[in-house]
Amino acid sequence: MREKRRNVSPDRRADRAARVAEALGWLTRYDAIVDDPAAFRAALDSPPPVDLMVPPGRGTREHVAGLLAARGVSAEPVPFSPHHLRVTTEAGAGSLPEVQYGFAFPQGAVSSLPPLALAPSPGEDVLDVCAAPGGKTALLAALAGDRARLIAADKSPGRVGLLVQVLARHAVTCAAAVRQDGATFPAAGGFDAILLDAPCTGEGTFRVPSPRYAPTGEEGLARAAALQRRLAARAAELLRPGGRLVYSTCSYAPEENEAVLSDLLARRPDLDLRPLPRSFPGQPGLLAWRGRRFDDRLVRARRLWPHHTGSWGFFVALLVRDENAAPPAAPRPGEGPALFEDGAARADLERALARFGAPPEVLAGHTVLARGRDVWVLGGGPAAARAASLFRLDLVAPGLRVLRRPRAGHRLTTAALRWLDSGITDRAVELSWEDAVALLAAGSRDAPPGLPGGHVAIRTAGRVVAGGFVSGGRLELQLPRAWR
Repeated sequence: MREKRRNVSPDRRADRAARVAEALGWLTRYDAIVDDPAAFRAALDSPPPVDLMVPPGRGTREHVAGLLAARGVSAEPVPFSPHHLRVTTEAGAGSLPEVQYGFAFPQGAVSSLPPLALAPSPGEDVLDVCAAPGGKTALLAALAGDRARLIAADKSPGRVGLLVQVLARHAVTCAAAVRQDGATFPAAGGFDAILLDAPCTGEGTFRVPSPRYAPTGEEGLARAAALQRRLAARAAELLRPGGRLVYSTCSYAPEENEAVLSDLLARRPDLDLRPLPRSFPGQPGLLAWRGRRFDDRLVRARRLWPHHTGSWGFFVALLVRDENAAPPAAPRPGEGPALFEDGAARADLERALARFGAPPEVLAGHTVLARGRDVWVLGGGPAAARAASLFRLDLVAPGLRVLRRPRAGHRLTTAALRWLDSGITDRAVELSWEDAVALLAAGSRDAPPGLPGGHVAIRTAGRVVAGGFVSGGRLELQLPRAWR
């Protein structure tokens, strides 16, 4: 059946053309600083790429590229990001089976550079100041082997909800999601690593075929820069001696990038701006703009134009605090959320794990918490260590929700099944990749012989990807609607 052409009214076409012309006119202010204005314009005329992030520990790019190739979809590794593929497809990234089953996730490859620059390690206290929608947070957790003590903050209730969904899709246990304005983040004893992907004007997201960005003018730049200065100042105050701070935006404007950091460096002699990995593309940061001189160390930052990466425009810088500086303020004794191990919740969870053949040892290093009828696991060390850094925060999600306890039986969540993965030895059904893709489309199929009734785990291509329910000889796919 031939697809119907969508009719667009002349008024809407004219409005779109006006918005594109306005944005292109505004972006001419950067002709003097971009290395190749013609290539920059050509990149703006091209549609944004479809990039997929393959989280470390969830598989390899080669494995996911093979799954895509089996369905006739071509994918190439992104040279500057070791965890990204660039996919050639007319379908939306969210509709790809590889995405719905959790082998990969939509994310512009350039967005991986701030987490790669921060390079968190297991056991570190890490703060993502403006974390939503959560893709960078998930990559931070994966880079640390899901063993950092990670706080993911955002002040918007709606965006925090999206953040929690994204972290669940990635089966992240070490991140606690909080509703908190980064500019007023309370004293928390300090962090070893902080990511500030600051709210910005979003100039770097503009493309002619999909003009989401609209210029805000000089006044909009001033408002954005004022907020960025407050966020950067507070992040620096929360940094431990020797700690790392990555500042990034998806803006080309020096007012939002070099100017913000030059002011921060002038006020904070305990901060130094360090070189980024040699693999990062782009241009060095600016030393001057419209008559203003910036700190000489800004050459160590990177400006990424779309013709450098094929992706969005971006700015990234890495700052390190002096190891001999004074430590940040500690939380007052007795303040903090109720992050106590719940013995009854642990017992319920261990019984649910036993049904799938997973030993209780999989919970080592995790705190089991109860909130209403839900059971959560929080990684990154004992509850006492996490409570100190979570005090006086509006805690939304204490880790990963793994068990629902309705009145009629307990059920592991799909996120929990993905997290357990190879720990599941019972009640698991193995499907070929072809059959798993068909199950996504159909929603159910004949159950393999001998499979017990009730809840099961579905495994394909070497990973547990979803839950299922067996009844009457049929296997029904159970995958959260928001993930499809």
